[in-house]
Amino acid sequence: MNAIEYDHDTNEITDALTQLKGLVLVQPILEARGVSNQELERHTVEIDRVRSRLAELVRSSGGGVESAAAA
Repeated sequence: MNAIEYDHDTNEITDALTQLKGLVLVQPILEARGVSNQELERHTVEIDRVRSRLAELVRSSGGGVESAAAA
């Protein structure tokens, strides 16, 4: 993996992680505002989708932080 590929992979991971954090932080706000169960379920499905995407990005990056530290 060259430096450009590493930067691209790192940016994708950072973006997915930021998106996941935002979704998780919004969940209790949605609950407090009393949104419908259907809306909460859609939100939970999106959290699961982004979490799976993040996991795939980390796996495909060759080990994430551990491999970056070894380089």
